[in-house]
Amino acid sequence: MSLIARVARTLTLLVLLGAGFVPALRAQPASAAQAPPTTAAQDEYVPIDELPESEKLPAAPFLVSAYVIVWGVLLLYVWTLWKRLGRVEADLREARRIAGSR
Repeated sequence: MSLIARVARTLTLLVLLGAGFVPALRAQPASAAQAPPTTAAQDEYVPIDELPESEKLPAAPFLVSAYVIVWGVLLLYVWTLWKRLGRVEADLREARRIAGSR
């Protein structure tokens, strides 16, 4: 399997895992669909406790999803560097072996 295919597969897996934490991607409950409509523009601050359920957007799932994606990409990058460095070291050992036999 090529490196690009492995990267694509890993990123797809991370996105799918991250989507499990995001409630906005899940189906809305029936009670949220029947919430009273709010005005298009509000002139003042409304505390989150007074907002209807359909307008509340908790930040924790998004934060967890962002951390999962960033750590996944970082680990993938470090892993690819490690693999490439291993190949370079193997090439250097081979070059030293060939240079020593002459």
